[in-house]
Amino acid sequence: MRTKNSRKKIVILIVVLLLLAAAAVLFYMLTTPRITLNGDRKMEVTMAEGYTEPGAEASFSFKDITGHIEIDSQVNDGKVGTYTVTYTVNYLRKTATAKRTVNVVDREPPVITLTEGDRISIRPGQEFRDPGATAIDDSDGDVSANITAKGFVDRYNKGDYEVDYTVSDSYGNRAKATRTVTVEGEPVKEVRGVIYLTFDDGPSNNVTPEILDTLEKYKVPATFFIVDYGSDKNKLKTLKRAIADGCTIAVHGSSHDYSKIYTSVPAFMDNVTSLRDKIKSDLDYAAFAMRFPGGSSNTVSKSYSKGIMKKLVKDVQKEGFMYNDWNVDSTDASGNNIAVDEIVRSVQERCSKDTFNVILMHDSDAKGTTARALPAIIKWAKEEGYTFRAMTINSPTVHHDVNN
Repeated sequence: MRTKNSRKKIVILIVVLLLLAAAAVLFYMLTTPRITLNGDRKMEVTMAEGYTEPGAEASFSFKDITGHIEIDSQVNDGKVGTYTVTYTVNYLRKTATAKRTVNVVDREPPVITLTEGDRISIRPGQEFRDPGATAIDDSDGDVSANITAKGFVDRYNKGDYEVDYTVSDSYGNRAKATRTVTVEGEPVKEVRGVIYLTFDDGPSNNVTPEILDTLEKYKVPATFFIVDYGSDKNKLKTLKRAIADGCTIAVHGSSHDYSKIYTSVPAFMDNVTSLRDKIKSDLDYAAFAMRFPGGSSNTVSKSYSKGIMKKLVKDVQKEGFMYNDWNVDSTDASGNNIAVDEIVRSVQERCSKDTFNVILMHDSDAKGTTARALPAIIKWAKEEGYTFRAMTINSPTVHHDVNN
């Protein structure tokens, strides 16, 4: 009996051992290493902050095998892109992997450096030569060529003027820097006795071509402060001719309706910038000069927005416009068909060889006598020793006192 019991116990023990071995084999077969990522499976980091590896933890059943993890990181936090980090653990001939996606993004704007600093002084009449700026971006590198400068420095009128420099990188990050240019001190001596012929309210289909014929005949340039010419092909042709003849095309505004344009600053700015953009689109011409309907001294604007002119004279310059009033009135705005002799006499009496003469005239279709007076004005001025110029970005400016 003892022998049989012993054998029975041995069999039971063997069975138990076999079951335990089978269980161990089954456990091994069913158990794999497990990797748990620290942090998010998808991460976004900026180039500025960089990427710090958060790591991972690994276990096999209840055993910590984190020390067996190998990390293969493709992340380059110095370059925008999507990268993968692979985590691999090998334990007891079993392998587990996990992956993390890292998006490196650029949210930092370029850094603008103003050449010669953010404050410059020039004397009245001295030409302002913009020293420019440079810009470096952490992802795009040198983006200096993409800098745009906006702002007009009126070198003939003392005061502070701002020039804004802006640049964006390829990811839409925008930077801005501002330079203040102060016009102060004793004026620079310049040649006087210059006449700037300026015509408002055109182009017209009758008067403007007649004026251009006279200018071409006497080899004299002029400046045209135009209103919206719509889709009129003849007017577009006239403007192209004026540019080809060396004249300057400037902005008077899409509309001349005071009740619309002087209701608010945004309304007026849209009035002039929309026409500037149309000129650029239609003529591939960058109009830089503008004239306020009624001049900067107009008081009609009070009826629509009190104090608006004090804001506008600054805002148009910040937008990059050179605004110019006049110091010689031909009086052709006082009515239609003003006598030729009266127009000529008004110009002769008001011009001076001691200054720059910006003559106000008009070239709408109702101003035929202005066109007929022009030859006499030009002949008289040449005999008196005056010279004629079209406006450039460096031309003198005449500003009226602002009354609103």
